[in-house]
Amino acid sequence: MGFTNPVYASNFPDPLIITGPDGAPTEDGRYWAYATNGNGANVQTLTSTDLVSWEQGPDALPQLPDWSSSGKVWAPEVIRHPDGRYLMYYTTRAPDPSIQCVGLAIGDAPGGPFVDDHDGPLICETDQGGSIDAHPYVDSDGNRYLYWKNDGNHVGVDSYISVQRLSADGTELVGEPKQLFKQDQPWEGPLVEGPFLWERDGTYYLFYSGNGFTSPDYAVGYATADNPLGPFTKHPDPILTANDVAAGPGHNALFEKDGRVWTVYHGWAPDAVGESIPGRMMWLSEVIFGADGSVSIEPPQLDYPTKP
Repeated sequence: MGFTNPVYASNFPDPLIITGPDGAPTEDGRYWAYATNGNGANVQTLTSTDLVSWEQGPDALPQLPDWSSSGKVWAPEVIRHPDGRYLMYYTTRAPDPSIQCVGLAIGDAPGGPFVDDHDGPLICETDQGGSIDAHPYVDSDGNRYLYWKNDGNHVGVDSYISVQRLSADGTELVGEPKQLFKQDQPWEGPLVEGPFLWERDGTYYLFYSGNGFTSPDYAVGYATADNPLGPFTKHPDPILTANDVAAGPGHNALFEKDGRVWTVYHGWAPDAVGESIPGRMMWLSEVIFGADGSVSIEPPQLDYPTKP
């Protein structure tokens, strides 16, 4: 028996779903999804017991730090802290409110409340338009990394996906950042953004979006490497694109359950691109890894044949 997409038919942009070990629910018996600000919350949340029926949860970040202000809290990603707490890397207004930068908040439970008690952002590339779309990754050897995008298209310069090592507890950057790649394929338009790393059989797949979230041509591509730090080689074409049921699908994140890999992403109704209602809704599709190292994503489907 399958399920119906979108799995959440209201505005829930830049979604991320977290699970417990081996795809089980988290310790409170629920799956948690996080998204860009909306519905009166700085960080929207949803909860589910089956990954396809979702209910609204609390604002995971009810109070912003003194150096920031509300209205542009984007693309939160949550990962487990080594001591059992949770780390949230999120985009928000910088001390200079004309740009956005990446902050770090910590919570005791998946739903928070997360608290950012730092004196300033974790990353803030003020000379490159700001820093957004942070993605934390823990490798099989325990090393931690943070990926993000400089918001170059905001100020008319190139946008790069960058990476930097994190400390063992994930709370501090270590060493120097490394720029991985920028927009250079026709389908990417003026930007690349929304990085998400996944390892499969020794290959690192860096998923990312291009073309701008307000465009029906927003889409997802990927690049591969044999190391989290690259160098990465892009696949030339996008693998998740618009069709007759979803426009501008993108900003995806992956999770695994029962040996199958799924991606959550947002997409517009084809006749309502850029409209606040219903906005960018939350969709699920399966990710298929080929024996030859290729990867594909099932196109957006309203009636999906099987459940996660």
